[in-house]
Amino acid sequence: MSVSKSKNLERKLDNFAREAKKELNNVCGSPLWETLGFVFFDQLEDSEKIAKANFYYGQLQMINEIKFLI
Repeated sequence: MSVSKSKNLERKLDNFAREAKKELNNVCGSPLWETLGFVFFDQLEDSEKIAKANFYYGQLQMINEIKFLI
């Protein structure tokens, strides 16, 4: 992979990560989830919020794995 394609991919992954973190902050009501991880999601009362939080947290985990590989 060329340097420019690698940088472009990294920028896209960073954008996805920012979006996921923004959604997690909205769902959780605070950035405390960053410290506690997915354990924080069990404290959410709405099952839809729990599902949404798990989705975006999984997305962040996948982004971190991809960034590790490039």
